Amino acid sequence: MKNETEKLNKFKLAVFSQAQRQAQSITGGTSSQQKQRLRDAKRQTQSELKTELDKIKKDFEAQTLRSISSSKLTAQRNVLSHRSKMIERVFENIRSSLLEHCKGEEYPAELKARLEKCISACPDKKGTAFFTPRDIELGKELCKGTKLTAKESTAFTLGGVMVVFDETGVAYDCTYDAAFERERQGFSAKAGLADI
Repeated sequence: MKNETEKLNKFKLAVFSQAQRQAQSITGGTSSQQKQRLRDAKRQTQSELKTELDKIKKDFEAQTLRSISSSKLTAQRNVLSHRSKMIERVFENIRSSLLEHCKGEEYPAELKARLEKCISACPDKKGTAFFTPRDIELGKELCKGTKLTAKESTAFTLGGVMVVFDETGVAYDCTYDAAFERERQGFSAKAGLADI
C-alpha cells in the first residue's frame, strides 16, 4: 500500500505539476493579452484625448479670432463715428464763417468777380444769374449792363452765383455751396483720414 500511496502521490504531483504549468500558461497568456489590451486602450484614450484637445484648441482660436475681429470692428466704428462728428463740427464752423464773410465788406467785390468769371465763359450769350434771397438786390445791380437776368434761388444758401445760359443750357456754378461741398468731399483724403 505504501507503494500505491507513493504512486498515487507521484501521480498527484505529476497532475498538479502539469495543472500548474497549464494554469501558468493560461494566466501568462491572459496576462499578456491583458497587458496588450491595456496598451491598446491607453493608445485609444490618448488618441481620443488628443483629438478632443485639438478640437478645443481650434474652437478657442476661432472664438479668440472672432472676439478680436469684433473688437476691431467696434473700435473702427467708434473711430468712424468720432471722425464723422469731427468733420461735422469742422464744416459747421466753416459754414458759419462763410455766412459771416458774406455779410462783410469784401463780399460784394467777390460776388462781382464770380459773376464776371461766369460771364467770361459765354460773353455773348443771354442767361439767368441765380442769387440767394439775401443777395438778390446786389445781384440785380451786378447784372445791369450784362445779358443776364437776376433771379432768386433757394437751391443754394451760402452765397455766390450760378449762371445758366439760355441758348446752350450750360450752367456755371460759382456758388460757395458748390465749393463747400467739394471741400467737404475731399476733406478725408486731404486730412489723411481716408484709411482707418
